[in-house]
Amino acid sequence: MPNNSLTQLELMQQMVEQRTWSKTPWTYTTLMAGLSLIQQQALLMVTDVLAPYIKRFYDMKLDRAKGTPKPLFSQYVLQEGIPPLRIWLQDLGVQPSNYEAARQAIDEINMAVDHPEFDDEGRPTGRILRTNVFSQFGFRDTGDWYSFTRKDGQPDAVPRKTAYIDVKINPDAAQWAFDMSKGYVNHLKMIALYSTKRSTPRIYLLLMRALPKGAEQTDVRIPLMELKEYLGISATAYPMFSNFKQKVLDAVQKDLQRMASQEPPTTDITFTYDLHYPGTRRKGDPEAVVFHVKHTALGTAYNVVVNHAHLPAPDTTPDMFAQAEAAEPGLTPEQAMAAKEKVWERLKQDMALTGADVWFGNYKQPTHTVTYVYDRSQPQLADRLTTGTEADQFQAIIRQYFGQSVTIHLARQGR
Repeated sequence: MPNNSLTQLELMQQMVEQRTWSKTPWTYTTLMAGLSLIQQQALLMVTDVLAPYIKRFYDMKLDRAKGTPKPLFSQYVLQEGIPPLRIWLQDLGVQPSNYEAARQAIDEINMAVDHPEFDDEGRPTGRILRTNVFSQFGFRDTGDWYSFTRKDGQPDAVPRKTAYIDVKINPDAAQWAFDMSKGYVNHLKMIALYSTKRSTPRIYLLLMRALPKGAEQTDVRIPLMELKEYLGISATAYPMFSNFKQKVLDAVQKDLQRMASQEPPTTDITFTYDLHYPGTRRKGDPEAVVFHVKHTALGTAYNVVVNHAHLPAPDTTPDMFAQAEAAEPGLTPEQAMAAKEKVWERLKQDMALTGADVWFGNYKQPTHTVTYVYDRSQPQLADRLTTGTEADQFQAIIRQYFGQSVTIHLARQGR
């Protein structure tokens, strides 16, 4: 193997080692709709106790069994009791000064699952019951406190980093809440902690489930009503679709782009999207949203290291900025900048083909990310440069300069 490939693989292994992935039963994720980020993260960390049972489920080929539900836990485990779990608040990224807010958020979690009732002989009664998923999901602390003075001058005290959540799964709800008939989704364990928008983990999980194992990209068509239901958004929450587009779709898209540009990335996918309307209609609520999902550098690394996918072919697209700077040896910093400015002018001319008022922001080598900025006085550009044919043209021009694997991030600012 060439040395550059070995170095590439080592870098990928290092990137993957800095992140943790979890497997979560899909049915369980559907019960998290409408929750805050800290609530979602706490519930996702429950999957720590599920890992050996998911492995056993597939090792014993229980996924091939007929009928629904397909219980994750055996009757023996349910009778003996599912092992409890303790989640430390410091693992949720909660600072001691925010423990009280975290306590309130945890206390508000009331996850329940609807399921049919059966009589003593195992026959359905025709009634639907609603059962709490957890028999215990309580905030605790060790009583180790430290005192401080608040900004208003009043004394206060908070627990040290010794607060935690005790979790016990209710065996009466387990076979329904952790039903494996719809499989599981493999995801970044701390995805809600990395996010800033409450819909980001939800859309992320939807798209991760649809991305085939080992694939670098895919297209996912999700009916609008199905998408809103999974997000926990009522059908009447956004009377104008433009508001849903701006506050949910665009906000999540930008959140994932932000996460992809971090070093190392905190997401393994990003997306662009198109709206699908029936017939010739192009206004109002679309029939579906078509997501174009693509792996980030982290996702590609996971594919290679964990899924044993082939190393991606080396990106031979020249770095035109570096070439401009190195064209003549001994350039002063001012001369090097002038050389780069000429390339930027060429880029701006090429970008003008899209009719867009954008300009080059920066390029981050470690994450292979290009940031372009557009005038905040033209917010409609964000739509044109992230969805549809025009966006494809815009991105194709950037990839001519930086290669096919580059991550493209749009930012808004004034000039």
